[in-house]
Amino acid sequence: MNRFLAGLFWLSLCLILAFITLPLLVVVAASVSPSSTVTFAPGDWTLTWYSAVWTAKWLDPFVLSLKIAVIVSLASGVLGALGAYAVAYEKCPGSDAIMSFLLSPLAVPQIVKGVAIVLFLSSAGFYVFLGTSGLIAAHIVLTLPFAARMIATSIHNFDKNLDRAAQILGASKWQRMWHILFPLIKPGVFSGMTFAFIISFNNIPLSVFLVRPGQTTLPITVINYMEYSLDPVLAAVNVASLIFILATIFLFEKFGGFSAQIHGGSK
Repeated sequence: MNRFLAGLFWLSLCLILAFITLPLLVVVAASVSPSSTVTFAPGDWTLTWYSAVWTAKWLDPFVLSLKIAVIVSLASGVLGALGAYAVAYEKCPGSDAIMSFLLSPLAVPQIVKGVAIVLFLSSAGFYVFLGTSGLIAAHIVLTLPFAARMIATSIHNFDKNLDRAAQILGASKWQRMWHILFPLIKPGVFSGMTFAFIISFNNIPLSVFLVRPGQTTLPITVINYMEYSLDPVLAAVNVASLIFILATIFLFEKFGGFSAQIHGGSK
């Protein structure tokens, strides 16, 4: 019976991994297609289409998406850390209600949030915020719950006896926060920032309502391109974007211990 359950487990795991990876393999194969149409010819491939990735048509949206994602991840990390500190560490009055408020954007579909933000900016006359500034604000609203929740989890697992020991030894509150609390919750902070970066960089439902001509993010550019053409260039752009995201995750893991937060430990 145990062998049967173990075999069923591994079979299910393999099917799940295949379901996740096979579409990615199809995109990779399409990006090295030898012809301008998407074909699969084993042993006959080319990297020519990747040269188009380095043109202004794709680099400009990439740079804009990167700028927005960096700002959003930093802002979500700072705001999420402040909110999580007040709720999970200081246990301020109404902490449960505050945490529910911080997590409330998760209950609203992104497309609804996009429409609501556009209607608000239009009705209030804040047309100037449509574009990059509006995208940044909307993405912060979207990503803040993830950062706040992950950082709050790290603070909840923090051993306050360490803080009390430092206080007995004469450390100030700032010193205790900087030298004890922050190093121990760093995996949570970096994991929240990583999620914020990825969600912002790849976002479509919110961005589609707030972009302006000449200020189009990479995912929106990909969607617009796909409406009129489906060729290996598009596949190459998506593969390059995937490699960039994986490199970003590795970077955050290197400096902040991303996997430590997932496994509930500390780096």
